Amino acid sequence: MRAARPATTPSSPAPSPHPVRAAARGALALLAGAALALIGAAPAAAGSEDAAQDDRVAAYDLTVDLDEQGLAAVTLGLTMDFGSEPNRGPYLTYPVKQRFDDEQDRVYRITDVQATSETAPTDVDVEENGRWLEIRIGDPDENILTGEHSYQVTFQVEGWVNAADYPWPDGALERDELYLNVVTDWALPVEDVTVTVNAPAEPVDGACGVAEDLPCQDARAADGGASFAHDLVPAGTPLTVAVAYPPGTFAGVEPVLIDRWAFSRAYALTPVTGGLAALVGVGGVLLVLRRVRRQGRDEQFLGLTPGLLPAGDQEHAVGPRRRGPTAVQLTPPAGLHAGQLGTLVDETADPHDVTATIIDLAVRGYLVIEQVDPAEVAAAAEDADADPADEDAEKDWRLIRTEQPATDLLPYETTLLEEIFTDRDQVTLADLRTRFHASMTKVQGELYDEVTDRGWFRGNPQKARTRWALHGLLLSVVGVLVAVGLGIWTSFGLVGLAAVVPGFLMLATTGRAPARTARGTAVLVQAEGFRQYLATAEAAQLRFEEGEDLFSRYLPFAVAFELTERWAQVFADLAAQGRELPEPTWYVGHYGYAGFWAGAATLGSDLSTFTHIADTAISAPTAGSGGSSGFSGGGFSGGGVGGGGGGSW
Repeated sequence: MRAARPATTPSSPAPSPHPVRAAARGALALLAGAALALIGAAPAAAGSEDAAQDDRVAAYDLTVDLDEQGLAAVTLGLTMDFGSEPNRGPYLTYPVKQRFDDEQDRVYRITDVQATSETAPTDVDVEENGRWLEIRIGDPDENILTGEHSYQVTFQVEGWVNAADYPWPDGALERDELYLNVVTDWALPVEDVTVTVNAPAEPVDGACGVAEDLPCQDARAADGGASFAHDLVPAGTPLTVAVAYPPGTFAGVEPVLIDRWAFSRAYALTPVTGGLAALVGVGGVLLVLRRVRRQGRDEQFLGLTPGLLPAGDQEHAVGPRRRGPTAVQLTPPAGLHAGQLGTLVDETADPHDVTATIIDLAVRGYLVIEQVDPAEVAAAAEDADADPADEDAEKDWRLIRTEQPATDLLPYETTLLEEIFTDRDQVTLADLRTRFHASMTKVQGELYDEVTDRGWFRGNPQKARTRWALHGLLLSVVGVLVAVGLGIWTSFGLVGLAAVVPGFLMLATTGRAPARTARGTAVLVQAEGFRQYLATAEAAQLRFEEGEDLFSRYLPFAVAFELTERWAQVFADLAAQGRELPEPTWYVGHYGYAGFWAGAATLGSDLSTFTHIADTAISAPTAGSGGSSGFSGGGFSGGGVGGGGGGSW
C-alpha cells in the first residue's frame, strides 16, 4: 500500500446532486450518503460469496471525458489480483435507471463496452438486469486466472451530466455538474483509486467522499481538469465524486427520462381512453348479443300451432321462436322416452335423465328394482365405516337384470344396460358408487347424439356449449393480454380491459349455445305441455282404463322432469281412497311381495330417495391417486417440489 497522502478538502462546497440538492453544500460526508440513497445497493453477482479472501482490486484508474453534448467516454484501467484461487475474470455493475420524480425514472445509456488485456481473456458479456447493467469479462469456459492481471475497459454513457438550464423538480441548479458514484458496492477491497474528469470547460469546484464521513485523500478541481485519489476503499463501501462547471458548459443537455409504470396512469380514465374503451366494450357486447340472437335462439315452424309438425316430409317456413302460453298435454309425445325429453327440455343430459332411463327400462321389463333390506344396508355401512350422518348410507337398492332380450333399444339404452350389468346379473347402487363415472360419461354422450340425430338441435348441445365456452375463454384471454400489454407499454390499458367484457359475456351466455331447430321446438312444446300435466294433475282428475298402469307408464317422465315425489303422491292418494290400482312388478319394496301399494304411504319418499341416490351413484367420480411418494421407485428424479443452486464467476 502506498504512503497515505494528506487529506485535501476543496476550498468551496461540492456541487449538489440531482434530483436531491444537498442541504449542506460542501459537507463531504453527505456525498456518499446521498449516493447510497440515490443508487441503493448494487446487485451481488453470482459467486461473490465464494470469492477467495485474498482477491482484491490492486488498482482502479477511471477517466471520464465529457463532450459538449454531455456524452461521457469512459476508460477504466483495472488491475485485478485474483490471489491463489482460480477465477475467470472481473465483473462490473452500473446503474442504468434511477428514480427521478413521482412519475419518471432517469435512464443512463451505456453502450460500446469493450475490454482488452495482455494477460487474460477479455470476452465481454453485457446483460441488463432490472435497474443495473452487469458486465462480465473473461472466458466463461475457463477458470484459470490467479495472481495479478490488468484490464482496460472502455464504454460510452449518455445521461450522466446535470445541466443548470434544465427545469429540475427541486429547482434549477446554479452550475452544470457531474455527480458520479465511482464505486458503489464492490465485493472486493479496491486499492489505489484514481479518478480524472475532463470537460470542455475548466471546473469551478470538486469534491470526493468515501463512505458516510470520510473525504478522499486527494481532491483537486482546477485548471486542467478535476482529479481525485484514495488509497483504499473497503469491500461494500461507496466512493463518490462531484465536479461543477460554469452554467452553459453543457447547454441544452437534458436527462434521459422514461415514464415509470403506475396503475393509475396505465389504466387512466381520460376522454380518449374512456371513449375508446366504451367503443370497444359496447361494440364487443353488441356483437356478442347479435351472435346470441342469431345462433342461440330456437326456431319454430311459422303458421303452425305450437307443438305441431308439418305433415309428412314437406318443407315449411321457419323463423325465430316466439314464446306463448303452453297447452296442457295429457300424454307424452308419441314414441319418445323420458331420457330423450329430459335432455331436450333443459338441453343437458343430466344424471336424472339417466336415472329416468333406468326406471323406464325397468317399467319396460328389462330389469327389476329391489329395495335392499334396511338391516342389510346397516350391516354393510358398519363394515365400510360409513359416516353415520350420511343419509344416503341408510338405504340402498338392487338392480336385477331380467331375461328379456335387449333387441329393440336405442343405442344409449343398450349402452346403459351393458355398463350396469357388466359380467353380472345384479348390482346395488352402493356398488355403482365411484365405479360408474366413465360409463355415465359414455351414456350421456350417446344421449346427446340421440337428440342431435333426431334433428332437435342445430348441433350437438354438448359440443356447441364447449365451442361457445372456448371462444369466450379465448376472447377473454386475448382481452387480458391486450389489457396487460397496453398497460405496460402505454396509458391505454383501460381500452384493453374493455376488450375483456365481450369474452366474459360469451362465457356467461354459454347456456344459449345449443339452439333448437323448429322440429325440436315442436317436440319441446309437447314435452312442456305434458310436464305441466304431471305437475298439476290431482288424483280425482286422473282418467285411465281399468288395469292400465298409468303410474308406471308416466313415472320415468316424472323423474326426468324432477316431479318424482309429486307423481307418486297422486297415486298414493288414490290407493288410500281404496282405488284398485295395478301392481307394478318392476319394483319391490323392502316389505317384500306384500304388494306394491302396501308401501304407498312412503312410496313417494322412497322413489325420491332412489332417484337421488341413483343420480349420485352413477355420477360420482372414480377414485384415483392423489400423488406419489418420494420413497418409492428408488430415486428422487423430479417428483418433488423446490430446488436451487449457484456458483461463482
